Amino acid sequence: MIYMDNAATTKVYGECNDIIRLYNEELYYNPSALYGMAAKAAAAVEEARGKIAHCLGCDSSEVLFTASGSEADNIALTCSLRRKGGDIIISSTEHAAIYNTAKELENRGYRLIILPTDRHGRVDIAALESALSKDTRLVSVMHVSNDTGALNDIAQIAYLTRKLAPTALIHSDGVQALGKVYTDVRELGVDMYSVSGHKVHGPKGVGALYVSKRVHLSPFVYGGGQEKGVRSATENVAGICAFAYAAGVKCGQLDTKNKDIRAIRDALASKIVQSVQDVVINTDIDNSAPHILSIAVAGVRGEVLAHCLEDRGIIAGTGSACSARKADRRIAGALALDDKYAGGILRLSLSEYNTVQEADAVACAIKEETENLRRYIKR
Repeated sequence: MIYMDNAATTKVYGECNDIIRLYNEELYYNPSALYGMAAKAAAAVEEARGKIAHCLGCDSSEVLFTASGSEADNIALTCSLRRKGGDIIISSTEHAAIYNTAKELENRGYRLIILPTDRHGRVDIAALESALSKDTRLVSVMHVSNDTGALNDIAQIAYLTRKLAPTALIHSDGVQALGKVYTDVRELGVDMYSVSGHKVHGPKGVGALYVSKRVHLSPFVYGGGQEKGVRSATENVAGICAFAYAAGVKCGQLDTKNKDIRAIRDALASKIVQSVQDVVINTDIDNSAPHILSIAVAGVRGEVLAHCLEDRGIIAGTGSACSARKADRRIAGALALDDKYAGGILRLSLSEYNTVQEADAVACAIKEETENLRRYIKR
């Protein structure tokens, strides 16, 4: 099998499985309990918090553990707003965890402003500048697009927001950025930043939210007061520790591994352009995260092509797995794709486990399956 849906989820490092077994079978104690062995579990959580903070360039006291990147996004948007009413600004290509949460806040009385993007999914800075005002309460723009890999200039977005809407909070969904691009939340200038474990070869069911000291979050889950009272629940010690290990590996080898991933991704894009007729590349190859390649094939539906590839042992996606079953064209519309390409989006996303040989095989399979599907359609 060739797996190229790493933007949806990644293969867990073997060491993470060892960590999970350790904290599920031996040090399985509740970190909130008062006996000595529980203190070891609590210490492990705090050590993991420090590792995630190191990856993000912040203090460990500014890291909250969550159950997922989506939950981190939800907490950032719903628990940070101190005043009723005002403007919330997001981009048109945000992940569903941001987009749908923002729509819910609109239902609660906030005015939602959705910024356009360019054809690669990068937010329109001029539109942001025009939208910012004294009424802006929150700006949330993803660091790396989960659909195209587009790299947003979060530092510039934060600068403009501070200048034109100084009381507004700034959040960025960094789920696809962690371990793929250099990330320092202080340099980015954000107030909140979401990350997830299973995108960096850690386990599913764990994420984290950076929260700067200037932000006061109201409780998301009420209970025993864990995670500074924001998300009360017994900590997922095994998942947290495994996540911290995986993030440490990915961030520690950022340049070396991502250089190889980018080379394979770029070669794959070149081979597809050369061999597949009537195809467009949605990813800005020169200014994007290294692991995502989005294409759109004319006259072929992306989900049909994905199933044909699966029959050949190749796993790819059509976009965010969280929205894969929804028949909406929001992302295609945001990218301003011509109608003949709008239904033909295919997302190929790589990891350190992929090879150049796999890229060759995938490009060849896409060419053959596209030709087969087009012949079938013409009958």
